[in-house]
Amino acid sequence: MSFGRSCVVSLVILGAMASCAAGGAKMGTAGVASPSSMVAPGEPTSVQIPEQLVIEGSVFVEVTEVGDLVAGLRQEVEGAGGRVITEEVSGGETSWSATLKLRLPPDKVDHVVDWLAKRGDITDKRINATDVSRQLFDQELALENLQATSDRLQALLAQPGMVMNDILAIEKELTRIRGEIEAIKGSQRFLADRVSLATLDVSLRRRDGAVHIARAKFYPGVRFTTLTLIDPEGRQRTRVGGSLVMHTVMRNHSLELDLFQAEPDAAGGAAKAAVIATTGGAAYSDFLGGGRRQVLNPYLGGRLGYAYLDSSRFVIQAEAGLELYKSRHVVVDASVRGTGMLGKKTDTAVVAGTGVVVAF
Repeated sequence: MSFGRSCVVSLVILGAMASCAAGGAKMGTAGVASPSSMVAPGEPTSVQIPEQLVIEGSVFVEVTEVGDLVAGLRQEVEGAGGRVITEEVSGGETSWSATLKLRLPPDKVDHVVDWLAKRGDITDKRINATDVSRQLFDQELALENLQATSDRLQALLAQPGMVMNDILAIEKELTRIRGEIEAIKGSQRFLADRVSLATLDVSLRRRDGAVHIARAKFYPGVRFTTLTLIDPEGRQRTRVGGSLVMHTVMRNHSLELDLFQAEPDAAGGAAKAAVIATTGGAAYSDFLGGGRRQVLNPYLGGRLGYAYLDSSRFVIQAEAGLELYKSRHVVVDASVRGTGMLGKKTDTAVVAGTGVVVAF
């Protein structure tokens, strides 16, 4: 290529850059050419641009219960043609606070705010509408300018006899222009989405603060029990009685007091009641459900304590039991305990019982 052609190429590229720079000197908030720069001589200087509003807002609401309202709000938003894009509920089962980000058709924002106002007290509301029509219009004009420049450079590149340096210079400028075009198109898509759907942040708070769920401090209960001596030696073999039970943590530890009917001793002395007071606990097997079933949870345990049967004794028990029914507030179970009563005289016995424990 001759020196003259190289100068022409350079002048075309410089002209393209100057055109973009001149447009940039009249850019709006999005960094694109303003409409006034595109008005031809003799044409009216005012341009009628349709209004394009970006609606954003936030609402703080105090309600009686949060959990039910969140589900209802989601249904209301979806019925209005919007969607919930983020949802956070705090407080676990208490559900005493929630924050949601909603995308709604612009004409449905007031409808959703009114729906919330009927179900709680709006303590703060902020709704802003920003007109971005000028920004969108400027972007469209900037795209037209960049595309026209790109077309001129493409036409120049198609001319025969171009030297490598000129080709590289034109390709570099085309790459820059394509980048600007893609950036403006991305900004246009973002603005168009914000115009088509309003954004509303909703914060829900329970009017009386967090809900305090009742939690059991201990678990009292009663049992029907029988004491059966393995070798009664002239005494009554089986005695019927009852127990008072106090579980501190369900199944893991308990205090129990068993009282059995009075019977005479082997020598025929005055009838005396038998007493067994023990402390101990039991555990579940992970291979047998781990105590998580509502019915039929087996367990094994051990107990130590004091017994009076004709005389004071040290007592040790090995226990096997089955929870017949279990819920959060009540447990019904049956157990058998192999019992050794050690003292001046040693007795072995079986203590069987069925009882109920409730949360307090």
